[in-house]
Amino acid sequence: MAASNKPNKEKEWNRLEIKSLTAVVLDDIRMRILTGDFRPGERINESEIALNLSISRSPVREAFRVLEGEGLITTLPRKGSFITDISAQDVEELFEIREILECHAIDCIKKRAKKSPDEVKALTEEIGRQLLRKPDTSPVISGFHFNLVGLSNNYRLIELYKILGVSLRRYQLIYLSRKGQRDVALEHHQVIVDALKRGNYSDIKKLLKKHIRYVENTVKKQIKGILSDE
Repeated sequence: MAASNKPNKEKEWNRLEIKSLTAVVLDDIRMRILTGDFRPGERINESEIALNLSISRSPVREAFRVLEGEGLITTLPRKGSFITDISAQDVEELFEIREILECHAIDCIKKRAKKSPDEVKALTEEIGRQLLRKPDTSPVISGFHFNLVGLSNNYRLIELYKILGVSLRRYQLIYLSRKGQRDVALEHHQVIVDALKRGNYSDIKKLLKKHIRYVENTVKKQIKGILSDE
């Protein structure tokens, strides 16, 4: 019986090893993209990275898949993978649309709260609790705005925001990579949640717009530094 289980155990250990290596490769490539070591528009090759790290292509391939989902890498058929381009204009356009969608979400939440106040209150409390999760606050911070839009209960709006989120993810990661920004983001989000609990929707919109502008300006400064080194 022991002999028959050996191949399965070996496969399990191989999967764990690949998963562990993927995390290492993922952190390394992501940081090099966010700091500008890998330039926007630069071609990035799985085989070269695997060779440089002296590992197989499997964990590198998995890391590429995750990075593409984060909007950091763009893969073109028959051409390969490239570091996604960034620009101040792209930031302006994305954040303008983001503001429109999120402010409309607040209008939808206001309508929903009139019909189902207890339900909205409970969901708002849950969003507030999620902000306190530690030690890894990055997914909580990036997920806050998705949860806020989700609270609108507007299916079309939520789907549109998901599409926008793929492009926004790159800039959110750039924003959060700057020292101290996680604490600032948590503080801003907590103030928005507090206003949401009070049902002061005009204040929520003002706070939301202020936060979005702050993030936009911070990201612009960061990408200016990245692009100036080219």
